[in-house]
Amino acid sequence: MTRAAQNVQYVPSGGKRAWKERRREVGRADSQPWVGALQKIGEALDAGLDGVEPGGDWGSREPDSLRGPHRLRLAPHRASTMTFAAAYPFITESGLGHEGTYIGTDVFGSGAFSYDPWILYDKGVINGPSIVVIGTVGTGKSMCGKSLVARSITLGRKAAVASDPKGEWVAVANAVGGKVISVGPGRAARVNPLDAGPRSSALSNAQWQAVVRQRRRYLLVALVSLMRQGMPLHPVEHTALDMALMETVAQNSNPTLPMVLDHLLNPSKETIGLVGRDGGTAVSHSLRRTVSGDLEGMFDAPSTVAFDADAPMMVMDTSALIGASEQALSLAAACGATWLEAAVTNPDGGKRLVVYDEGWRMLADPYMLAKMSEQWRLARTYGIANLLIMHKVADLNEIGDSTSGHRQKALGLLTEADTRIIYRQKHDAMRLTKEALGLTEAECEHVENLPKGVGLWKVGNRSFIVANRVTTDELEVFGTDERMI
Repeated sequence: MTRAAQNVQYVPSGGKRAWKERRREVGRADSQPWVGALQKIGEALDAGLDGVEPGGDWGSREPDSLRGPHRLRLAPHRASTMTFAAAYPFITESGLGHEGTYIGTDVFGSGAFSYDPWILYDKGVINGPSIVVIGTVGTGKSMCGKSLVARSITLGRKAAVASDPKGEWVAVANAVGGKVISVGPGRAARVNPLDAGPRSSALSNAQWQAVVRQRRRYLLVALVSLMRQGMPLHPVEHTALDMALMETVAQNSNPTLPMVLDHLLNPSKETIGLVGRDGGTAVSHSLRRTVSGDLEGMFDAPSTVAFDADAPMMVMDTSALIGASEQALSLAAACGATWLEAAVTNPDGGKRLVVYDEGWRMLADPYMLAKMSEQWRLARTYGIANLLIMHKVADLNEIGDSTSGHRQKALGLLTEADTRIIYRQKHDAMRLTKEALGLTEAECEHVENLPKGVGLWKVGNRSFIVANRVTTDELEVFGTDERMI
């Protein structure tokens, strides 16, 4: 009988087609010895040999069960997080962890949301500790900033507010055991802009004197330029101002602005030999406004208060200057910034949150912008976290147009912040917000419809929708709507 004839099988009348196919497989196994060998191995595995349970990797012995020696294992699907975010929009974030200050609830993740810039920097989640909070009036941005600051203090951090133009941080400072310096017409406190401030333990006597001299010189130049509405000083005027400061310090270790003004109006022979008798006249008239006029009685005498670098929170309350000139507000902010600089540069000062409320006003001041830019760049060196609070990015349009160097410098502070917290914004403000803070279309859509107290947190490359939770006691301290209720 030929091989072909041997493979011919006969199916009885009425036999099932499946039985026919099975007989064909048996015939094929007879013609292919290796197939039969594999079947024997499978039978041995099914019998439980070598510890393999019956019906193991070979699967079921039922017909058409695709039995085989290997299981079907699909290759894992790999894709970028951007692709997953689009393909699987309901996969939620795992969160930033439980370490840090409790803020509230992750709306999408339904878990607690905690934040601490120093911890996240140590973990590599963010590259810098600076924070920007943006939100229109009544959306909860101030409540968010106060919650973060007050709760961080309970964890051992410190805080400082260089200028509090609305007096909102005074209650917070009192609640956490901090100190407040209130300046303005009719206030008893006097602040001397030329105070040396707290000394850094890392500097020798000579180094400390050099630092103080440089700060005083820079502050005087900024004040004169401020009074002249940004007009820079001529080289001769720089020399006259510097000579007046040096002669004042030589006669008094605690100089004041009236002392410097007196040396400008009555120059010494050395000063006259360098700049002439009238070289410092224009500077003296600019500086005179800080001693008399609308600024009289605030910054023209030795300080009656001091910046306490060891206090958990320090606030420079400038709410009494509401309605005063921009120069008065800028001078008060400059005094606070000078003291604050001495505190944050001290290596023994600890980790501190530096708050700039009403940020649009700070950014419009060239002196404050320069100080803020320096602290943004050196935040990691100083161990500080800058917190800038403002209403909207469009406020920068008041500083200058798109070609203004001052505006570009201010915009850089927003873009360089690795933590951006955005509360509800109006539709017409979203274009600038999207460009400045790097929002996606989906994030912009969320921001326009966020309820009060809920904000979009962009921490590094990760995004969260967070509802800020406050207690009843905190609401009494943090709230700003008591006059509306």
